[in-house]
Amino acid sequence: MGQLNSKRGSTRSLEVYNEIRSDILAARIPPGSRLKVGPLCERFGVSLSVVREALTRLSEQRLVRSEPQLGFTVVPLDRAGLEDLTRVRVEIETLALRWAIECADLSWETSVVAALYRLGRTPVSEPDDPNGVSDAWSDAHAAFHAALVSGCASPLLMELRRGPYDSAEIYRRWARPGAVREERDVHKEHTEIADAAIARDVGLATSLLEAHIRQTTRTLLTSDLMNSTPD
Repeated sequence: MGQLNSKRGSTRSLEVYNEIRSDILAARIPPGSRLKVGPLCERFGVSLSVVREALTRLSEQRLVRSEPQLGFTVVPLDRAGLEDLTRVRVEIETLALRWAIECADLSWETSVVAALYRLGRTPVSEPDDPNGVSDAWSDAHAAFHAALVSGCASPLLMELRRGPYDSAEIYRRWARPGAVREERDVHKEHTEIADAAIARDVGLATSLLEAHIRQTTRTLLTSDLMNSTPD
């Protein structure tokens, strides 16, 4: 019975973790917001230990900060932090893509093509929020970038890339109004990266991926939201 209850607790903690993570990435919980354990327990109908376990896991992924006496908060937007995050993402993502191309097989190639097609067919914004980013597009975008590197044959590397990707997603979702004004064919960028990867051109594919990530950062750094954020 004890093992059964423990299993149920872990399952519920994972569900709470996924819900809070989704709210953070979708910007439903703003950067810098306090995450009060009591109200979260009431919202999900769970114990303190379940919520704390979920928040601790989010802290490990750098989506949430835990500070003594202050509790848990969503990571705030930070210009220096974004620049550092970009450097780390470029290294991890290009390394994973290089390994994926070197280990490439038909299954990987098919997954990249399918993910690109899905992304291209998914509207970036909802009709009632033209300046926002839809959950569907965000999911498709994450799936495409994950598919690109999925053939790297390294579960550890795939795990390491997820945290920085999720952290970057917070900036991307919140700075979207600034990105809307920029003339940029993001789908063309994705297509060129995929084409180079499928052609097994490691140099071109990684170069295009790095440029894609860095351009996104430049866009975010010039957005109204980032400009209103203290350095």
